[in-house]
Amino acid sequence: MSVSSTGRTISQQQKLAKLKGDTTVEIENNQGNSLNTDAQGQDIDKLVKLESPNVEVHDTLAISHVRPTSASDLHVAHTMNSSGIRPIGENTMEVVESIYESGVRPIASSGLIISQTYSAMGNRPVASNTIDDPDSIMGFLD
Repeated sequence: MSVSSTGRTISQQQKLAKLKGDTTVEIENNQGNSLNTDAQGQDIDKLVKLESPNVEVHDTLAISHVRPTSASDLHVAHTMNSSGIRPIGENTMEVVESIYESGVRPIASSGLIISQTYSAMGNRPVASNTIDDPDSIMGFLD
């Protein structure tokens, strides 16, 4: 274990990881000699080449050797501890009203054109069966 210039603890695997450019990561193999070798005699299990150079690595987790994590646009409102810490994202839906039957259920606005409602189904809207471009849809189905 080592400490980086930012004061974070880094493992031997994290020191060997190159996170910019052509990326290779060395991984320890604790199961003795491996039979996976290439033509030059190098152990394939010890060098892992990352295929996507366009990924911008934000941080690494030391849980499973060197696991890169990338930045996200998800806004986390809360976290839940169920088989690990899981994020709960902020709501991006605009709520117009709520139904309080069988729990609080949000109602969002939409561009759905309603032709009629059925009271037997709890006043649920029924959309029209009119199709914008029937020739292209029927051609797709054929």
